[in-house]
Formats: sequence, structure tokens, C-alpha cells
Amino acid sequence: MEQLNKGIGWLQKLLSLQKKYGFFSIVKGLFLLFLSGYIVFFALNPKYLLDRMVEISTEQHDQLVTTRLSADSDIRHILSKMIFTTNADRAWLIEFHNGSKNLTTGLPFLFGSMRLEEVRDSIQNVDEDYADFSLSKYKLISKVLDDGYFYGGIEDVHKIDQRLYYKFQSNDINEIALLTLYDGEKPAGIIGLSFCNDKKMDKQLVGKYIRRSGIKIATLISQIKD
Repeated sequence: MEQLNKGIGWLQKLLSLQKKYGFFSIVKGLFLLFLSGYIVFFALNPKYLLDRMVEISTEQHDQLVTTRLSADSDIRHILSKMIFTTNADRAWLIEFHNGSKNLTTGLPFLFGSMRLEEVRDSIQNVDEDYADFSLSKYKLISKVLDDGYFYGGIEDVHKIDQRLYYKFQSNDINEIALLTLYDGEKPAGIIGLSFCNDKKMDKQLVGKYIRRSGIKIATLISQIKD
């Protein structure tokens, strides 16, 4: 009975305040009181706020790592399938970055890195030869970014970019197909197919599958926010 009387008393006080100040003024006052309580709490307990920020940051990082690993697995599968369908010897992905992060801002890209590479049996991996290289070194890269693609033999490369010609020659490349990948309007990387020794590509077949695979890989890259 005593509790009921107290409850009725509080209700009468609230009704009295509503008549005097209005409903929305009371709500605003309660909100400001609630907000002030939060500010005082965090001011007196800064470690709690810091711990929560670290916890949220760790969760976001873990989610990013999981997304990246999943995307890499899917991209490797696509590259392997490209080797099988086009009879290529190597299929690979070069991602552009600005020192350490995949580009998702308006900053100009400066570097490229062959992050993923799949090869046919008996063909040597060359991904370490293309780790964090300056894009400005290679004229062929600029041409691929301007045109969106490049299909040709090693001698075609020689006419455009002698530096990359000798690098490809040391990798036993005879013909190569390159396609620019986009994240929205911005270039995000390049996928490529290499045909080694005396092997030649079927350009129509390669064009069909590299474009189809490029769309899938570009979509996976765009889902990763480094």
C-alpha cells in the first residue's frame, strides 16, 4: 500500500510538471540529464571508454581479416579456373596500393603488388618478382590503365616497355593478356594470364574469360575495406 502511494505521488508530480512546463520540455530535460550522466560516467571512468574503443577496433580488424581470407580463397579459385579454360600457364592478380593500404580513397596509387598467383604444374611462380613495385617504372602498366586491357606477344611488349620486356623474358613469357580492374571509377588492380615458352593464346577465348573473371574478382576486391 505504501509503495502504491509513493507511485501515485510521483505520477502527480509528473502531471504537475507537464502542466507547468509542457511534455516536450520534460522529455528534453530528461534526455539532457541522461546525456550528462553518460559524460560524467566516462569522465570518471576513461579506462572503460578506451577498453571499449580497443574492443570495437579489434572486432573490426578481425572481421576485415576474415573477409580478406575468404575473398583471397575465392579469387584463387577463379584464377585456377582461368588457367584451365584458357590453357594459360600463369594467372595472377596485381593490386594497387598507396604504400600499405588498398586504395579506397581519392589518393593516387603509387605501387602494385602481385598478391595472388596460380600456375600450371612445372611452371615456376614469379610473384616475388612483382612485390611492391612502383607503377611509374613500367610504361606498359600506364597503357593498360589507359586502354583497359592489353593482349600481345613479348615482342609487342618490347615496343612499349623494354624494362618490362626483359623482366617478362626472364619469366619465360611468350604471350600475355592483361585487364584493368575497377572499384567504381577507380582502378583497383590488374589481372593477367601468361603463356610461357612457345605457347600462344586464343585471343577470342582469352578475351571472353578474362573479362568474365575480371568482373568477379573486382567485385570481391570492392568488398574488402582495408
